[in-house]
Amino acid sequence: MTIDELGSLGEFIGSIIVLISLVYLALEIRSNTETARTSTYQSEVSEFGALNRSMASTPGLSRLFASALEDFDSLYSEDKARISQLFFVCFHNFENMYYQYKKGYLEDEVWTGWKRLMLSYHARPGNRSDTYCSDPA
Repeated sequence: MTIDELGSLGEFIGSIIVLISLVYLALEIRSNTETARTSTYQSEVSEFGALNRSMASTPGLSRLFASALEDFDSLYSEDKARISQLFFVCFHNFENMYYQYKKGYLEDEVWTGWKRLMLSYHARPGNRSDTYCSDPA
C-alpha cells in the first residue's frame, strides 16, 4: 500500500468516525431534551401539588378558595388579602407552565390540560370581581 492509499483509507475511517460521533450526539441531545421535558413536567406537578396540599392541610382554606372563586366581594378584607396571595401563587404557576410550554418543555396535551384548569378558575365570578381585578392606581 502506498502513502496515498493509506491517506485515503485514513480519511475514509475518519469520516466514518465523525458520522458515528454525529449520530451519538443527536441521540444524546434527544435524550437530554426528553429528560428536560420530564423534569419540567414533574416540577410543575410538584408545584401545583404543594399548593393543593397547603389548601387541604389548612382548615377552611379550601372552602375559602371555593368561596372566593364564586364571590370574592363577599369575603372579609383579611380573607381577601389571604386568598389574593393564593390566587397569585396559583396563576403564577400557570404562567410558568405557559412559559415552559412556549419553550417546548411541556407537550401540547399536557399544556392543554393545565390550560383548561386555568381557564376554569379564571372564568369563575370571583376572578371577575371589580374588587379583585381593579387597577390599584
